[in-house]
Amino acid sequence: MLLSQALGLNSSQPLLDFVDIDLDLDFPLYIDPASFLTPRDEFAQRCQQDLRDFFDAVLKSIADGDSSKTDELLAGLKEPNETHLGQSQGEPRGRGIGKIQARKILANFKTSPAAKSGLLNDLTDASLFIPGIGTDKVSDITTNIIRRHLIEYTQQQFELLGIPIDGEIPAGLLWDTGNGRWINDELARIPIISGKRVLLVPKRYVRWKGGLQQAASHYYNRFVTNFIRDEELRTNGSLVKVVKTKKTTKRVVYKKDINEKFPSSKPFLARFSTTHPDEYRKFRKVLDRHAPVAVRALVEVRDRSFNEIAFDNGLIATLAQIPSGRRNATSYHHLITGILTHIFDPDLISPALEYEIDFGRKRIDLTFLNTAEAGFFKDRKDDPYTLSREVIVECKNYTDDIGNPEIDQLCGRFDPRRGRFGLILCRAIEDPELVVRRCRDVFQAQRGLVLVLSDPDLEGLLRAPSLNREEAVQNLLRSKLRLICS
Repeated sequence: MLLSQALGLNSSQPLLDFVDIDLDLDFPLYIDPASFLTPRDEFAQRCQQDLRDFFDAVLKSIADGDSSKTDELLAGLKEPNETHLGQSQGEPRGRGIGKIQARKILANFKTSPAAKSGLLNDLTDASLFIPGIGTDKVSDITTNIIRRHLIEYTQQQFELLGIPIDGEIPAGLLWDTGNGRWINDELARIPIISGKRVLLVPKRYVRWKGGLQQAASHYYNRFVTNFIRDEELRTNGSLVKVVKTKKTTKRVVYKKDINEKFPSSKPFLARFSTTHPDEYRKFRKVLDRHAPVAVRALVEVRDRSFNEIAFDNGLIATLAQIPSGRRNATSYHHLITGILTHIFDPDLISPALEYEIDFGRKRIDLTFLNTAEAGFFKDRKDDPYTLSREVIVECKNYTDDIGNPEIDQLCGRFDPRRGRFGLILCRAIEDPELVVRRCRDVFQAQRGLVLVLSDPDLEGLLRAPSLNREEAVQNLLRSKLRLICS
């Protein structure tokens, strides 16, 4: 059973910020620490800090010859079952690292030329160079180290869904950044669903099983073998063959010959990278530009009959069926949260409902973190006028035109930390020119930037073909901005 079904949610994967896990079976996805290397939000930054802190502690204990400390650190890497990610047979079970395997990995660390040369900097390096650490182990290790942040994210998402978490339970081992140790004496609100602990994982930080194996293959086939080929040609090495044709004679190096003489393995990649560190740095620049798993792929792996056009049309119909008015405001808020998650992902992430500011004196309907790397939302984040680290959203479930009180209410939420850009969602706009004038007045008074989106605007974006939706989003938002700035 999917988590969304167990919780009775009227939402599915495209509308959710997290992976909609299967509570009965592991899902063949893995947390990828490489996705935290170019952090776009605080969650990624905190995870990366903890991962580096743990890795530094392990390397220091090895350098100091403190085997007991190393054993203690590796012993904290238990079997993480709470995320329900990975690939197990039957009931979910984490792989973890046992004592015997920990000693083998420790021995591999000590003898690896990558470790001796200082080439190892994080878990991604270890997965490429250290035998015994593969995709599943990297994901499990990462889960253990970032458990504290997964707990906090899970709590946030349950608040967003309006589902309480009953009581506190032992949080399990948590990494204590700065002190280089595990702690096991904290309680936390962790949901228990069908008798199982559940931790949610943001869908932007997962990969399919072959992610890191594919990375190693990409490194070997695109960087290592190309370098060896060029060096063989430059030095007229033993792998160079002379090929004659009727018109010309040329020297070549066949890839199969490189593969036979220099077969790919973790020890070989470690030796090569130690000798040619610039080649590995070039590869890491490519690897660090991580692309998250597409939402469509997340859905289709479980439901081959998924039809995105029918899904989007269903959202349009559901939105139209919600009556306007205060009585249905909550239903409207939750659906709008899902629709905005769907059409603005991955630019806007981590939605939070009813976010308190000013010590609880004011509340915001909805906020998204702005992690856009290009386009309209990136411009709002970089614009010194708006500096939109977050996008603040107010949902108004009525058909009357948005007036000055509603715009003033949103502007009152702006501040230097969050930025000065927000969206007002409403059901309809009777006098578009009047709404534009009101938003223009706010902009010209340098109080911030407010855009108003109505049901027809959302319908237009949902009807846009998925391949063209990004263009439709950019065109709509920029056209509204031009009207305000004109």
